[in-house]
Amino acid sequence: MNVDPKLNIASPCRGICKIDEDSQLCLGCQRNIDEISRWRKMNDDQKLAVLSDCLTRTYSLADAQQIPNSAGNSSKDDNMAEGLPGNTSEGCE
Repeated sequence: MNVDPKLNIASPCRGICKIDEDSQLCLGCQRNIDEISRWRKMNDDQKLAVLSDCLTRTYSLADAQQIPNSAGNSSKDDNMAEGLPGNTSEGCE
């Protein structure tokens, strides 16, 4: 049986498409503009490398901001808790 070696890796886009001015990273997926624009043309190895970088950036950001683990303790003013991310686009690839 032949198995297609292509993994068909999905985009990490979360639909929260807003670029942070300081870091130049998307607040939703932690990719930079180059990674976002090239995603469709990347091979699986390149996509996996970007996903790994995104995870590293996410954890680095959490450490820098010392984000507390407060799951379930969101207020009514927290738009994210209500699934309303605010300034979003239709998502990216």
